[in-house]
Amino acid sequence: MTADQPRAFIRPYRFVAVGIVVALLIGVLTVRLWDLQVVQGPHYRSLAEDNRLLRLPVAADRGIIVDRSGKILVRNIPGFAVSVVPVDLPKAREAEVALGLAQLIGRDPSEVLKAITEQRARNPYEPAKISTKPISRDIALLLAERAELYPGVRIDAESVREYVEGPLYSPIIGYTGPITQDELSAKQDLGYLPTDQIGRTGLEWEYEQYLRGQYGWREIERDASQREVKTLAQTPSQPGGNVVLTIDDRLQHLLANELNAGVTSDAFTQAVAIAMNPQTGEILAMVSTPAYDNNMFVRGITQTELDALNKDDRHPLVNKAVGEIYPPGSTFKMVTALSALTAGTATRNTVVNVSSSSITVSGTSFFDWRVHGPLNLVDGYAHSSDIYFYTLAGGSPMSSSVQGVGPDNIAKYGRMLGFGAPTGIDLPGEAAGIMPDPAWKQATFDEPWSIGNTYQEAIGQGYVAVTPLQLLNAYASVANGGTLYVPHLLKEVDDAQGNAIMTKQPEVLRKLAMSPDDLRTLREGARKVVTSNHAPMPNAKLWIAGKTGTAEFGLSSGKDSAGRNKLGFHNWFVSFLPQHDNTDPTAQIAMVVFTFDSSRGLCETCLNPAIAISQRVYEAYVLGDPATKARLTPP
Repeated sequence: MTADQPRAFIRPYRFVAVGIVVALLIGVLTVRLWDLQVVQGPHYRSLAEDNRLLRLPVAADRGIIVDRSGKILVRNIPGFAVSVVPVDLPKAREAEVALGLAQLIGRDPSEVLKAITEQRARNPYEPAKISTKPISRDIALLLAERAELYPGVRIDAESVREYVEGPLYSPIIGYTGPITQDELSAKQDLGYLPTDQIGRTGLEWEYEQYLRGQYGWREIERDASQREVKTLAQTPSQPGGNVVLTIDDRLQHLLANELNAGVTSDAFTQAVAIAMNPQTGEILAMVSTPAYDNNMFVRGITQTELDALNKDDRHPLVNKAVGEIYPPGSTFKMVTALSALTAGTATRNTVVNVSSSSITVSGTSFFDWRVHGPLNLVDGYAHSSDIYFYTLAGGSPMSSSVQGVGPDNIAKYGRMLGFGAPTGIDLPGEAAGIMPDPAWKQATFDEPWSIGNTYQEAIGQGYVAVTPLQLLNAYASVANGGTLYVPHLLKEVDDAQGNAIMTKQPEVLRKLAMSPDDLRTLREGARKVVTSNHAPMPNAKLWIAGKTGTAEFGLSSGKDSAGRNKLGFHNWFVSFLPQHDNTDPTAQIAMVVFTFDSSRGLCETCLNPAIAISQRVYEAYVLGDPATKARLTPP
């Protein structure tokens, strides 16, 4: 075809087809625009608004913990935390940002990525806390200044828990830690968020409901680059309540110094000491040594540190005052004596002539630490004659006139005094102990009870096992005239202005179904333990009453995890301080000291370090402070 040849005519149907296509496209676009703007307009308007407006939680300070005089034991110090708001982090950059954050804050990248993705699935508009321990100011500044490298990352000022004297109080106060997913699911209705720290052990766990504050909220406006423009509304947070303990920090230090000195001098490897007010059940001091530094858990404990604590055979993570059980030795003779007196098988004038250092029953010999001669109940208790208490419990060939009270009665009255069940103290992890009887042995070992079992039970050996707190609480009930209280560490909870919002009242567990005269007899015997020199207290300045106890436990050889010598015996001294040199139930303080792997201590001349420790602490505490002296001694 030549250049000047006319062009062929374009057929009209092509224009029609193009017109139809254009019309369809316009129609589709129109429908889509109508759908977006009219049908789904409110939805997208809400999304745009959510992108422009953000509601952020305002953290509340956790309440502090103080002793009965107001000395701060736990406080909050400033720190920095790293969080990620998933909606502000492009999904394509999750892995990259997670890796960068993990390197800076010392976490596994997979854990950081998991925290982000899980929060994106839950609620992408709320932050996921990434740091498990406070970060340094330098890292906080780096992350804040390089926001383009770390989209969605927030740096928040936070309160960090500080335990002022970590190991001294860690067995009772415990520590806080990040909330777990299971805990969050259970507590979300209570206002908990994924960034929360909650009480994990001790009083931090027990009084979480008071210590935890209430979140506030801040609604902010952001620009297109997600930077905060202004605060539109704000609801302030409410700090947690301040927990006031019954603990007396001065007495806590006196006991801890004595126990630590004994460990350092290799007199014993571990120790427990508790002091309480027998008239109310208030715990005045509670020391378990060795302990651990609970600040390690706040700053982020390493696996090496945790392994060392778990492998330590002294169990520093356990509050041995309530969490482990031990044979009480001769301190349990109080139970045997009260059982015989209450059941009517003996009186204070029941005499047993201990004319030999051993007796033989059914071909088995049972020993005493010396020949005592004739003893009544008060003297038998004061001199801790094993044969006297064998006789009270099960009878003996040496005194056919004495009917043994029997194991069922010993168990009955032992349980009345609180043995074999938790005391109910406001601490987690309390052990129940063992208060055996024939039915218990049959069920546990499928064996019948023997007379040997009765004799061993009578002197606190065999199957009997107690916590130090159970033993102290039982003695406190005798010291106060027959009321068994629930021990407690909480005195009150105050608000931020110092007003009490909850005050703990003494709680009676039970009244002892025992004669006041019988209880007086035991108090008389406890005082004679000291005045007879069975528990020697040279130049004693106070009227201390108490009972010694020694229990064989393990081998008298080897060393523990700290390299201390294991001497094979545990020594007790459980005591109370009458306000006069008499047997009235007026004692305002009772105390138990329990030393591990110390010397045998079965006689007046043998070393029981718990006796001397108790004397020094009583005298320093009562006489070393005029206010305490005025409160605990008569005018």
